Amino acid sequence: MKRLLCILCALLLLTAAALADTATIMNGEGSRNITIQPAGVNQAAESVSPTTGRTLSELEITPGYAGLAVTGRYMPMLVQIDNTDAGIGVRAPWGLLWADVVYESALARTGAITRLSALFSDIIPDAVGPIRSARVGHVWIRQEWDCGFMYYGGQLKKGSNIQQEFSKLGAKMGVVLFNGTDSSGKPWKKFYTKRAGLISPHDKSGNAAAISSLIPANHKAAEHTLLFSDETPAGGTAATLISLDWKSDVYSSQLSYDLDTGLYYRYMGSSLSSDHCWVDKDTQAPIAFSNVIIEFVDQQWNGAVDAPVTNVVGSGNCELFRDGQHWAGVWERPDMNSRTVFYGPDGQEFPLQRGRTLIILFPRGYTATCQ
Repeated sequence: MKRLLCILCALLLLTAAALADTATIMNGEGSRNITIQPAGVNQAAESVSPTTGRTLSELEITPGYAGLAVTGRYMPMLVQIDNTDAGIGVRAPWGLLWADVVYESALARTGAITRLSALFSDIIPDAVGPIRSARVGHVWIRQEWDCGFMYYGGQLKKGSNIQQEFSKLGAKMGVVLFNGTDSSGKPWKKFYTKRAGLISPHDKSGNAAAISSLIPANHKAAEHTLLFSDETPAGGTAATLISLDWKSDVYSSQLSYDLDTGLYYRYMGSSLSSDHCWVDKDTQAPIAFSNVIIEFVDQQWNGAVDAPVTNVVGSGNCELFRDGQHWAGVWERPDMNSRTVFYGPDGQEFPLQRGRTLIILFPRGYTATCQ
C-alpha cells in the first residue's frame, strides 16, 4: 500500500512536469516590499503541540518513546541526520518519520551535498539515524530552540568552529549537547550504537528518547510556539509541484502535493520514478510534510568546500506552501535567541497547517520553481 502511494505520487510528478512551461521561478533575490507586523508570542493550548499544532492525546505512542505527548515535558531534541546520496536506498534515514520539523541545508559546495537537522518534540523515538556531524549553521538552529542536540562530531576549522560557537552561546556538554564521538565514559555514549549491515560513517544510530531524559529538569527549552490554522490563508496560488535545484542531479529534489492526504511527498534526484520516493528505512513509509518552507539564506564558505556558514539570523525572502498552494513571503530572526517568524504577503505571521514542516535553507541565488 505504501509503495502504491509512492507510485501514485510519481505519476502526479510526471503530470506536473508536463506543465513546466507554467512554472513560477523563485530565487530569493530582491525586495518584496512587505511591511511586516512583528509577531508576538504564540500560546498553545495545554493539549496542543507547539511544534505541529496537533492534539497530543490523539497521537499514537510506541513503547520506549519519549516526548511531550508521552511524558508531558516540552524538551525538543535536534538531531543531525545523514543525507548522503540524497537519503535514498541504502542511505535512507530511520526514525525521521517522527520529526516535527526537518531542516535541510548545504553541507559541501562540491557535489552540492546537503544535511538534515531533525527536531523531535511531540514524540521522540528510541532509534534515529544515521547520525552525522554538525556545522556552525546547525549550532545556530539549535540555539533558536535551546533544545537537546545529538550529533557525531563537527567542524573545528577556525572561523567555523562549532565548539567555539557552543561556548560563546553558553550551550554545555551533558546538559544540552550530546556528541556521539565522546569517550565511553560519558553517560550518553551507551545510547549511540552501530547498525549492522551499514558501513561507517553511515551506521550510527541514537536513542533520542533515552538521551532526552539526561537533560536536567531545571533546563527549560525555548517555547517558540508556531502559528497554526485549519483555514487556508487567502491569496495563495495553486502549486502542487515544488522543484529545488541544488546544482546537483543527486541532491536536487521535488515535492509533490497529494490532494487525498493533504501532504507533500519528497522525491530525490532528476528521476521521477517511484524508486526515488523518500521513505523511512525501517517502515518503508513515505516521509511527508503538511508544510514546506523555502527560506532563502546567505551562504558563505569558510575557505573550504566543506566549511559552510549558513546564516539563519537576519531576514530574507521565503516561499510558503500548504494545502497545495503557494505564497511569497519574508522571514525574520532578529538574534540568536529569537524564533524565526515567517510572514505572508500581508505582513502577518503565516499560519501553518497542522502537522510536520520541512524548512529548506536555500542559498540566495539558487533557483527553485513551483507549478
